[in-house]
Amino acid sequence: YYLVDAGYGAKPGFLPPFRGVRYHLNEWGNNPVQNDKELFNLRHSSLRVTVERAFGSLKRRFKIFDDAKPFFTFPVQVDIVIACCVLHNYALSQGIDEFIIPEVTWTTQPIRTSRQQLSDNRALVDHRLQIAAQMWEDRQLMYANL
Repeated sequence: YYLVDAGYGAKPGFLPPFRGVRYHLNEWGNNPVQNDKELFNLRHSSLRVTVERAFGSLKRRFKIFDDAKPFFTFPVQVDIVIACCVLHNYALSQGIDEFIIPEVTWTTQPIRTSRQQLSDNRALVDHRLQIAAQMWEDRQLMYANL
């Protein structure tokens, strides 16, 4: 999934936070989470911050990311990001590149009808609710066993 902000709708492959529920880390203060949707949003926000820091690190190391105008085709842009990640990890002497997906295995998505898209959106909304409910249940069990 792509972790996206609330401006995105629930679409296949995109996982937005719940709207109308606390989200940004500075909104939490010393107030603990109260329900499954808040827990989901807290973890979503924490993970997004981590991803943004990782890209910030890449941008500092590789100046090619500083230019806002993409001069390369999308597949080349993907290759540049992957290559920079590999080089970054190698430079830190802690990464390996065996998880890079070869381009020959990439697949294209068929065009979906409006009805199919609506069905996909409903399924993703339900899936996000299931993830949030499972997080909440796991958290409740963890605290019950302390």
